[in-house]
Amino acid sequence: MTGIFFQGCALLLTLLLFAGCQPKATVENPPVGGYNFFVLSDMGSSGPYREDSVAHTVNRLAGTLHPKFVINQGDFFHDQGVRDTKDSLWNAQFEQMFAAPELNLKWYSIIGNHEYIGNPQALVDYGKHNPRWTMPARNYTFVQQVDSNTTIRFVMIDTSPFSVLYRYDPKYRAVMEQDPSKTVAFVDSVLAKSHETWKVVVGHHPIYTSDFNQGNTYRLIEQVEPLLEKYKVDFYLNGHVHKFEHTQRNGIDFMVTSTGIKPRWSNPWFYTRYVKKSLGFTVCHVTRLDFAFYFINEKGETLYSYRRVKGQ
Repeated sequence: MTGIFFQGCALLLTLLLFAGCQPKATVENPPVGGYNFFVLSDMGSSGPYREDSVAHTVNRLAGTLHPKFVINQGDFFHDQGVRDTKDSLWNAQFEQMFAAPELNLKWYSIIGNHEYIGNPQALVDYGKHNPRWTMPARNYTFVQQVDSNTTIRFVMIDTSPFSVLYRYDPKYRAVMEQDPSKTVAFVDSVLAKSHETWKVVVGHHPIYTSDFNQGNTYRLIEQVEPLLEKYKVDFYLNGHVHKFEHTQRNGIDFMVTSTGIKPRWSNPWFYTRYVKKSLGFTVCHVTRLDFAFYFINEKGETLYSYRRVKGQ
């Protein structure tokens, strides 16, 4: 009983601090011009939890905001992944669901934990059938040119092998075939040579999150976060915990970019700048001087905006 009492007191203190100390920033809407891209996570479900509202909003706003590309942070196919590259879910949950002409561009994707239940290699192979789906490997990197002086380095990583729980769950047996140390070495080798204006690492699982259910991913904290700090990465983006969240630690912005299905209860902690249970997705706008995030709900409303200025 004593332990429960102190846990309750700690939660209450955190909630009070969060309520009383949050900056009263003005929420901005994403610009209709300039360099925009979308970030989606945990979008697809063929079962009883299917939600099309976020997909409808993504299609609609693509016609206004004209994204240059889309980042897909995994669990695109709840709950069992896909069987192969000819699975009907490709058409139902990707081709048809995101059919706006403005979304006929590169979808840079990674694998989520639910896709390990099916055939994770099919997500790598599908790009051979449709180059719109871009995942040349489970870990890969690419650079985007914003303007003549501004570039973004993206490092896309497979985070499921860092979860100890999956290694003891038979339905995630395919995780056992992957060596997380190779991912760490890959991140190190890429970032060591990176001289781009902005550096962004993208994974499915959080490094830090205030979620009392899913929680932090401690192997990512031990093995990946030190590299983010060493090479001065600006952002770590993730999904998995089905909410919006912005956390800051050690000069890095950790952004949870929400979900297309089953939003989860959210609670703040000491490093939280913003957290909310909501369906939605994220719009990013980039210039030479700043990198802005806009958390958009399923109605197309901006819930939160954050602008990081280079050098600050």
